[in-house]
Amino acid sequence: MVLALGICWAPARLAFECAHPLATWEWLHRAVATSDDKDGSVDIDMGPVDRALKDPRWGTSVERCVLLLAPMVFYLAHHHNTAEHLAKGFREPAFRLCMRSLPTGNQHVAEAALYLAQYLVSQGLRRPASLLGHAVELLLLANPAHPLAAAIAVYLAGARPPVSHRDPDAIARWALQHVPMNPYTALAFEVQRFLGEPEGEALLPELFQQVQAVITMVESEDDPAQVSRDRGVVFSMLGQLQYRLLQSGDATHLTQLLSAWRGVPAGQARTDRCLTLANAGSKVWFRPGSAPSPDLPDSASRLTAAFNKALGHALVTRGLDDTALTTPATGRKDATYAEELSDALHAHLDVADLAEFSSREGAAAFISLLPHLTPVQALLARARGPVLPLAVSLRAPLPDRPVERVQLWCGDAPSAHVEAAVVETVFSYAGMSVDVMTGADLTRDRFLAEFQRDDYDVIWVVAHGSHPLYAPDRAAVVLSDTEHIFLDDLARAPLLPASTRRLVVFNTCDSAAADTQGPYDDRGIARSIVGPGQAVIGHLWPVDGYAATVFGALLAIELADGGSFADAFANALRDLQQDWFAVARQLGDRGIGALVAEPLDGFRQPSIFDWGSAAFLE
Repeated sequence: MVLALGICWAPARLAFECAHPLATWEWLHRAVATSDDKDGSVDIDMGPVDRALKDPRWGTSVERCVLLLAPMVFYLAHHHNTAEHLAKGFREPAFRLCMRSLPTGNQHVAEAALYLAQYLVSQGLRRPASLLGHAVELLLLANPAHPLAAAIAVYLAGARPPVSHRDPDAIARWALQHVPMNPYTALAFEVQRFLGEPEGEALLPELFQQVQAVITMVESEDDPAQVSRDRGVVFSMLGQLQYRLLQSGDATHLTQLLSAWRGVPAGQARTDRCLTLANAGSKVWFRPGSAPSPDLPDSASRLTAAFNKALGHALVTRGLDDTALTTPATGRKDATYAEELSDALHAHLDVADLAEFSSREGAAAFISLLPHLTPVQALLARARGPVLPLAVSLRAPLPDRPVERVQLWCGDAPSAHVEAAVVETVFSYAGMSVDVMTGADLTRDRFLAEFQRDDYDVIWVVAHGSHPLYAPDRAAVVLSDTEHIFLDDLARAPLLPASTRRLVVFNTCDSAAADTQGPYDDRGIARSIVGPGQAVIGHLWPVDGYAATVFGALLAIELADGGSFADAFANALRDLQQDWFAVARQLGDRGIGALVAEPLDGFRQPSIFDWGSAAFLE
């Protein structure tokens, strides 16, 4: 047991620091799980841990392991409503060890105490929480230079109900004078001040300045993956503030906050009406003042379980149960669960209400704080609602270019040559220039060189795509067996300044997917290149080749007819969900019936897998 706990600590800690609760939990399970069946259920036996704690030889080593693992265990229990069994088993020994060792100032003990205190408050255990809070308070007052002093001060100043002997406001005033704070901690402190003030709006300008200071540091990172992870950390720090603004209906300040968080200067931020979608209670929340009740059935857990069955992907949101978290993420579709996934999505998102609300509000786009595999646009298209763009960059988009020149990359995917022929025919019939890249031209270097130029109005890629769940940095557009365009290649590619925006279409699997395991992580092919001068269409999930070809044909028709990028996408997504004979007739009327006959034949009984994954990002 000592060996298992010690070995699993390092990878669990790495996942914890990279904000991957799913990976964190799986490593913790490996230390204490006693079975793992095909459905992902896990039995946890705390008996060996309890016995080892009492063993004269191993007790000290296990105590050290408990303190090292405690922050992760209590974090998962408090923030993700999972790991309850482990948290209950760790609670007593962790409390005893923290109370005994906090006066030494050991950093691991102090960190464990902070997470344990939060967990105790969430469980309504006021007396032990107050005892621990007072011990942490004494450590802070005795050692304001402690490495975790700022984090302790932020927690004690913001804990509600209070767990300290002194008034939280008094602790805040004292900490501002005595405790050194880095920009991250100062931001957390500003958030707590705002939440504690009845008239907190007066503090927003100062708070936004602190957000911008932190994000400036984040954006200066050379590694795009680190930028994304740090942005996720900042997002988690701003969570309560975002919900306060969403609850009050203060759309202006909410958009300003989110824009600052994305590193958007005030002069470049969107000013049109954007609806913010967030998880609250157990459902998607978008109406101010009406957050779903936490007493409702837990649709988030249901949705995660459905995604795991149908797609082999896990969505990590508040309220997940252990079974959902530990189901193997295969990344393979299973059509037998398509209807279950569709039902779970509708249980989690009131599509009809969202369609009505967005129309009434005159919304121009969505700001989605939901896990990135949630197909909001496809569900709205199915409901004949407004298919609004997903505002990813939060910068004001430039006007669309008229489509005159198209570059078409035809990779080695099974249906790539059919789709390329269809798309080239549609655009050529409309008098547009189409340059087809195939054969020896299909190289990573050639693509990146063309991508960084500004010679085309549409860049269209037909190929394979991948987004490994546990390794988003290996996400790639796969032109051939030997030529991969990786996520970092695109994220680091500089683009020329523009006065209008072009469209990039990645009609590939997983091209619009993003890492969804942290508090908010936007590492994905499409998300890495979206901006004012570039809109992107891709797929959230693996997509069938026939469905992708039919969607590509419909999208090409809409673009050839001169529609805006967003309208072309919305109309193509709606048309894709028509009766099969209507789709066949529409394509036949455009003179491409023979070209698209084979894909159409394979598209005869479309499910949510065929129409659910397309996404438009700007």
